[in-house]
Amino acid sequence: MKSFKLALLTIATALVLQGCNDDNSDFNPPPTSSDIDTNIVGFWSEDDANGNLSAISFMDDGTYVQVQVNNNSSVDDPEGGLEWGEYSIDKKTGKLTTTQRFDENGDMGLSDAPNLSAHVSNGKLILQVDENENGSIDSDEQYKFSEIQPDGIVGAWSFDDVDDTDDELIGVAFLDDSQYVHVQVNSDLSVDNDENGLEWGTYAINPSTNQLTTTQTFDSNADKGLSEPSTRYARVTDDEKLILDVDDDSFTFSRTAVTEPVDAQMLSGLWRMDLGNEELVTLSFLDDGTYLQTQVTGPTSSRGSDNGIEWGEYSLKANNELEIDDVIFDNNGSAGLSDEVLRTVQITDDILTLGVDEDDSGIVDNDEKYQFTKAKSQNELGIWKAKAGQVDDELTLVGFLDDQTFFHIEVDEKPPFDEPEMPPSGMDWNLYTLGNNGLFTLGQSLYSNTGGNDLSFFYQMNISVSGDTLTFNGYEDQIEVQNNDGETVIFDRQ
Repeated sequence: MKSFKLALLTIATALVLQGCNDDNSDFNPPPTSSDIDTNIVGFWSEDDANGNLSAISFMDDGTYVQVQVNNNSSVDDPEGGLEWGEYSIDKKTGKLTTTQRFDENGDMGLSDAPNLSAHVSNGKLILQVDENENGSIDSDEQYKFSEIQPDGIVGAWSFDDVDDTDDELIGVAFLDDSQYVHVQVNSDLSVDNDENGLEWGTYAINPSTNQLTTTQTFDSNADKGLSEPSTRYARVTDDEKLILDVDDDSFTFSRTAVTEPVDAQMLSGLWRMDLGNEELVTLSFLDDGTYLQTQVTGPTSSRGSDNGIEWGEYSLKANNELEIDDVIFDNNGSAGLSDEVLRTVQITDDILTLGVDEDDSGIVDNDEKYQFTKAKSQNELGIWKAKAGQVDDELTLVGFLDDQTFFHIEVDEKPPFDEPEMPPSGMDWNLYTLGNNGLFTLGQSLYSNTGGNDLSFFYQMNISVSGDTLTFNGYEDQIEVQNNDGETVIFDRQ
């Protein structure tokens, strides 16, 4: 199986909150594998809670938070409380697998649910639990949840200053029916720690002053949360940040359990994995619906056959699945994206997370995710594709990175891409300098698999950028420079 030959990057754990209940709901037959929707990321509240608290948040980082309390529960109720852990879902069958970090709700929640599965149908989250373990889902073994759509303060929020490496959870959620939930788990992850737990109640906000007042129905997190007597104000900025001003302190939260469908415009451009100055692993998504992957890894003196480039066509499917429709050119051995395997993409700010189901389990596990950072795209920086008709090659790309390196990629006009009279298709990667007058100079060669047919044969090269157009001029000798009679190629920014 093809996979990136590099160390996996750990995906930082976000926080959030929510859960499920054991009340009955209308029978909803499980979907067939051909039409199942397993995009369960979101903040969900159970439809038939009957005055109780039953909600769950699934995050796109593979964690979940579930809260469950009966409205007459005491803090020592073994069936009420908070559950926090990791989940994975089989995109073909909907089978839901969970591992708990913190669990104080007894035999409730997802930790003790046999043969658990989940899917979305008509905008509802359907949890199915084979409680009698008879191998089928009966009408009283399904639970229906509605998504709480983020709107102003409504939604799930995580505290920005939490150190993910300490396994700490601090979050607050405001529902659209004036209920709120606060969750907190310290790094000790102990159910015996009085500060670990949840707080549930009602809230109100003064529309003139933004003062936040709360009344508690259930409180198992000691003096944490919103129950202590303090003056609090709540405000939302840009619909992305929640600021809680408490007495003389201010606390910032970010939205969680919100996933945005990825489209071609969001993917467009050059993304790079942070591997160091002597390694180059990038993904570029071009305006013509193709992708380009570069792979240069390992010590310079011992790079193997898995280095090179891959170029092909892609499409985006439901649930942010990345499908490789056709591989046009591939000389990077067992690396890249050419194998038929489940891949997903998520974009948060300038981070692209590529999920690769490398063990072919139907689930993208947390250790099967790779992070890429959006490369700068300004002045000459970024990736550029030669305009149609500018060159004989089917594909000509140049990329400028902010570490003063430059790559040049050419793929011949047609297969088999190894015509003896043509330079081999492939990539060169070099250091470069760009003078104020546009003089472009290649420096040290970091990698080449084009048989030496790179840009170094030019006597002089000049580059000019105007908006989203880059003009390259190459001159073979001083006479061409004097006569301004070199080769000109115009590129479009991708």
